[in-house]
Amino acid sequence: MTPQMARPASHLRPVGAPGDGMRGPDAFRGDPGGDPRGRPYQPPSGQAYAPLGSHRPSPAASPGDPELPRFTMTVNGGLRAPGAVGSPAMLKGLTPELNGLLREAFTPTRPKQQLNSLFIGRTDTLKRIISAIEEERAHVILFGDRGRGKTSVANAIEKIAGQAGYLSLKLTCSAELSFEDIFRHFLKKIPSTYYRSGIDNPFASRRSFTSFNELLPEGGFSVTELNEVLSGIHATHVLLILDEYDRVTDEDFRNKLAELFKNLTDSSIPVTLLVVGVAENLDQLLGKHPSIQRSLVPVHLPLMTDVEISRLINAGAENAGITFAPDVVDRVCEFVRGLPYYAQLLGLHAARSAVSRGLTQVEREDLAYAVTRCLQEAERGIVDSYARALAAERRAELEDVLLGCALCQADSYGTFDPKDLAGPNGAEPSKEALEILERLCREDYGGILAPVVEPGWTRYRFRNQMMRQYVLMRQAHERGQI
Repeated sequence: MTPQMARPASHLRPVGAPGDGMRGPDAFRGDPGGDPRGRPYQPPSGQAYAPLGSHRPSPAASPGDPELPRFTMTVNGGLRAPGAVGSPAMLKGLTPELNGLLREAFTPTRPKQQLNSLFIGRTDTLKRIISAIEEERAHVILFGDRGRGKTSVANAIEKIAGQAGYLSLKLTCSAELSFEDIFRHFLKKIPSTYYRSGIDNPFASRRSFTSFNELLPEGGFSVTELNEVLSGIHATHVLLILDEYDRVTDEDFRNKLAELFKNLTDSSIPVTLLVVGVAENLDQLLGKHPSIQRSLVPVHLPLMTDVEISRLINAGAENAGITFAPDVVDRVCEFVRGLPYYAQLLGLHAARSAVSRGLTQVEREDLAYAVTRCLQEAERGIVDSYARALAAERRAELEDVLLGCALCQADSYGTFDPKDLAGPNGAEPSKEALEILERLCREDYGGILAPVVEPGWTRYRFRNQMMRQYVLMRQAHERGQI
């Protein structure tokens, strides 16, 4: 990123200028098919394009009664339901078959399940995790902010380990599952064929059982008892993946997992844990357990590079049989700032718009539609925080500083230096701008920023890292700069 990008570009017209578009928390409650400047989304001449959310009157309904949206494909066979002539829930011209193809090419709401041409980047992260498991025999903690693709990486490790002969088992955590629930689930999937009938226990070989779960005592069990059962594993190496571990709130669960880390390492048992979760640091996931640090390898998942984002968009387009105009790909990279979730979401909506218009190339008009959809689908908490931050006086000044924060170059943790909020000709940021940064950390101003205090200086980061992309898209939308 060039130094010029560290502040709002000079060609952006000031917020609040004549002709300015949407304002306030209700700005995006209108027609989902509207264009980024608030006008109804109009198709090119000759295109019969109906905005998403439009309705056709039903012949059986009375005038003025809208026809309810409905599913147009049956579950079995993928055939249209009887009487489903159109598709009121989708863009006109976008058939369920085409929509399904695009959903497979761009997957914002689903992690990548397969290692194929749609799995892009993350090579360094995969190498680090494999090295930790294979060479260091260490347990791994994969962490980072939402939307970075942690589960996709975990799925890739599961497949790669399986190809190397590991017994890879994965489970998504939840607040309802106890420590015992999760490890009973894992042990049910480890067959008795991997049980070592110990030399010092001649009776062990005579035991008849199907899975390792049957070796645990009924009801609750201790970490020591679990460790003893896992010590019976031989002829394989078991990789246990706990995804979305940030959902676990039970302190007893966390303490038991920390004890298990230590016991497995001290006993040299062929079982490795890969724990995946949303967190800024290791303590947020595991709590403060300094005794287990030596047996863990923390891996922070960084943002993707612009090159990787471009490859991700173009790979999805190729899979769907379409193309993205180069300037559209560049603009997507500028909006998403390395976050694959938003790259997938913008790619999906933009591709849908282009296909619905009968085109095979995604243009700026389609990106404008995609940005509008992303803003409408943003998390409620992000929208509310944004509205509170800009509800005070001097809104235009607040918006400029907030946009400047979003444009600042940030490290892999999303932290930026306020010195990058340069004034005209590279001057130091004004006192007023620094005061606004402090104000944006307060809850009554949305609590958008969090200070990162360092000796002699304070840097900042967005509390919700997805706020950065929301600000960039929202401001571009309102300033007519898509």
